[in-house]
Amino acid sequence: MWKKIFLIIAIFGFVALFAVFLRYYTQLGVATGYAAKKICNCTYVTGRDQAEVEQNDLYFTILPYVKSKTNDVRHSATSTLFGLYPQTSIFKPGIGCVLLQGEDDYRVKFPMIPEKSVTQDDFAQVMLTNGVQIDALSKVVENLFDKNGRLDTKQTTALLVFHRDTLIVESYAPPFTRHTAQLGWSMTKSWMNTFAGLMVMDDKIKLKDYALFADWQNDGRNAISIKHLLNMESGLYWDEDYTTVSDATRMLYFSEDVSEIAIEKPLQYKPGTHWSYSSGTTNILSRYFRNVFRDDSTYMTYLKTRFFDVIDMSSAFIETDESGTFIGSSYGYATPLDWGKFGLLYLHDGVWKGDRILPEGWVDFTKTEVPSSDGKYGAQFWLNQRGSQFPDAPYDMYMADGFLGQFVFIIPSHDVVIVRMGTGKGGFDVNTFLKEALATIPRAMSK
Repeated sequence: MWKKIFLIIAIFGFVALFAVFLRYYTQLGVATGYAAKKICNCTYVTGRDQAEVEQNDLYFTILPYVKSKTNDVRHSATSTLFGLYPQTSIFKPGIGCVLLQGEDDYRVKFPMIPEKSVTQDDFAQVMLTNGVQIDALSKVVENLFDKNGRLDTKQTTALLVFHRDTLIVESYAPPFTRHTAQLGWSMTKSWMNTFAGLMVMDDKIKLKDYALFADWQNDGRNAISIKHLLNMESGLYWDEDYTTVSDATRMLYFSEDVSEIAIEKPLQYKPGTHWSYSSGTTNILSRYFRNVFRDDSTYMTYLKTRFFDVIDMSSAFIETDESGTFIGSSYGYATPLDWGKFGLLYLHDGVWKGDRILPEGWVDFTKTEVPSSDGKYGAQFWLNQRGSQFPDAPYDMYMADGFLGQFVFIIPSHDVVIVRMGTGKGGFDVNTFLKEALATIPRAMSK
């Protein structure tokens, strides 16, 4: 009798331990996938040193224990944790780095970026004050940077201030320079807003389009429109948790097709009634945009020819998943100068050097509050309406916002665009910085 009881307990104990092992073993893949992607891109795209990347970028949670090796013949990086759960990211010329989930069967054949991204020096730093208290502003900016040569406290890699279309402040932390393309993380979502605006301009889509996928035709998901997706109010269930194996981490680190998980999700709310931040929603948009084009070549080059090239963002690109869909939620790269040009395009209502790039009214739509977001969100851009995010910053400010403190702040009331790039945001008090910086800059004249 007792032997049977002990046997049953032993079996249950083994099953429980095995379940715990599987759970945490899979979590290792989040860390190794993150590291492999970062090491590959920094080594083969932006030209950073691996030791520097490990020190400045792979410093949190269990990432310091991840070991990565590069293969200069294959142009790949493989990362493991104590020899477990190896993940490999491989560099593809013209595309960037792709995290592989199987054999190297990457199917994209249409390069979007040059082998070496170069930003034109078309924004010399001009010390025209335009009424700015430049010495005071410079001190505010100086306080954002670490003084010890490490990026361990303030973690700011670049800070640029544009006022009245003039670059009045430009600072970098070594080894970063104005030519270093930097990852924007979720600022990439705001590029997907541009993608949508361009497609509306070219009569390829309409905001009210719905019934977007075959799998959505026979249930309530057929009511989800492009506008719902842009506003993050699709109603689809989504778990945006990066501390464990969630919808978001499965999408980024375990999927050949980043849109698949999100597209298959069931409805949790009626479309258009509930705001919920979801990286999966942005990748649904990316997949739908791909479906609209007749061929992948046009899809792959559309942002470059209609957006990046037009406003001289020559360093900008978005990496794809293995299937060839842009990871529009997360993997956009550009130099800080080019991120600044992106902000200036929106500051000027989608007009660049006198030419309308985005539809009339598009920027107003972009910064229109989604009611259930409590003033925090528009269309793939964050808002600060009624001081909802930063109480001491202008309420008309809207922004692209990245995971580790990457920001493009667009502030019409001061005719200002501010770009902050970093490897973290623990030492970056956004509200205080904006309050102090904008106190040195006069408000814009009424137009």
